[in-house]
Amino acid sequence: MKIEYLDREAVLEALALFTAELAEMHPEIQRILLFGSYERGIPLPSSDIDLFIVLSESDRRFLDRTAFYAPDRFPVGVDIFPYTEDELETMLNEGNQFVRRALETGRLLFSRDPAP
Repeated sequence: MKIEYLDREAVLEALALFTAELAEMHPEIQRILLFGSYERGIPLPSSDIDLFIVLSESDRRFLDRTAFYAPDRFPVGVDIFPYTEDELETMLNEGNQFVRRALETGRLLFSRDPAP
């Protein structure tokens, strides 16, 4: 079995830079949350970054948004989940547990709203 070294701090630094650049380039982004193993602080060498992006609106289809907001280069894989506020409201009202869990447990990396 081969275990590769994972530089968690380098990945988190790259994530902070990517998040800041993404939010600056796209005013429709309202919030970015980190969830999954990196959020829990237990990534493995094979772990990817899971980002939940809340958009004010979008004319793109969901699958097109995923590619649109994904980084060109990143030290590990990145899974992007970009939903509009209206889509989130609908999914929450329908009882979507994936969305509920991501919103409840995700670590806020960026928000356009001032902190309370």
